[in-house]
Amino acid sequence: MKFSEIHGHEELKKKLVKHISSHKIPHAQLFLGPEGCGSLALAIAYIQYLFCHNPGAEDSCGECSSCIKISKHSHPDVHYSYPTAGAKQISTNYIEDWRSMLNSNVYMNTSDWMTKISKDENKTPNITREETRDILAKLSLKPFEGKAKALIIWMPEYLDKVGNSLLKIIEEPPQKTYFILVSEKFDKLLSTITSRTQLVKINAYSDEEVKAYLSSKYQLDHSMAEHIAFVAEGNLREARMLVEEVDDNHSEIFRSFMLASYGNDLDSISKIVDDLAKTGRTQIQLFLQNGLKNLRETLLFKNLDDYQIRFSDDYKGFIKNFSKTLNARMIEKDYELINETIYHIGRNANAKISLFHLSLGLRHNFIRKK
Repeated sequence: MKFSEIHGHEELKKKLVKHISSHKIPHAQLFLGPEGCGSLALAIAYIQYLFCHNPGAEDSCGECSSCIKISKHSHPDVHYSYPTAGAKQISTNYIEDWRSMLNSNVYMNTSDWMTKISKDENKTPNITREETRDILAKLSLKPFEGKAKALIIWMPEYLDKVGNSLLKIIEEPPQKTYFILVSEKFDKLLSTITSRTQLVKINAYSDEEVKAYLSSKYQLDHSMAEHIAFVAEGNLREARMLVEEVDDNHSEIFRSFMLASYGNDLDSISKIVDDLAKTGRTQIQLFLQNGLKNLRETLLFKNLDDYQIRFSDDYKGFIKNFSKTLNARMIEKDYELINETIYHIGRNANAKISLFHLSLGLRHNFIRKK
């Protein structure tokens, strides 16, 4: 992972690069920041720059053998330690899950991770004594490919007292061995460990930074990006979840909502509205934003030859059939109705009443078209 692939934190990136380029690299650092601030991503980018064969003035090259292996989380001299599920477990037992998780969500929290590796998502995360022994064994070996070794410990707050067995190696590490501890809660860390590390404070993202990220990655309009940024409070994990859950779950609900509205199926509408109302205002607005995407794709498919619908294959059939039912004027009217509902929901209008009103409006447009 390159620094350029991480959103924001520009001044901190420059500071981290300066550490390495000036050859003033602390042997043990604590990357401390709140959930969703990108601290784990920054730690990986830092190590990639450190190991890069052809580093630039501001970033790793991303193309040398070292960069490629680190970006795939498979470099033999870059080790990871993280909480596991159950007694006597070690990190390497879950290495494939770890790589998969980093590739899909480097902003993850421990709940996401435990859900990935354990059938019981409520199981308490733990860094075991066996893990600390495995760390000592790994770091006692000579580097395989270069002159340095690195260990990234994610969530060291779960070390508990077994972390004391790492004190000597953190304080007096083998030559060219670097530690980065990535933590969210300073007060949960052993003071004997924090006293041996140099602190790198990572701030939460500002609302403006979250807005810019959402606008760039998801093409959200200004008002919706602003609303999600406000709710997420600087947490990119939370912001991503608010958007992606809608994309994953709400297309089918929108199809059912439209079909029930056009068919005047009041029982189905009532159930859909009740379920949506329970999800909260932000999710309702994102559900409606997803509806706008449906209408946009329908209009484009209807009017452009060979247009490729940007939805999953099993949903494309609905868009195609939808386009046969609606004309451009009707789509425009439906678009206006949904936008109006988003506006009112955002200003604390009653969610159920607003969604019922929307359903009646959609039905009215359909009858007038026929």
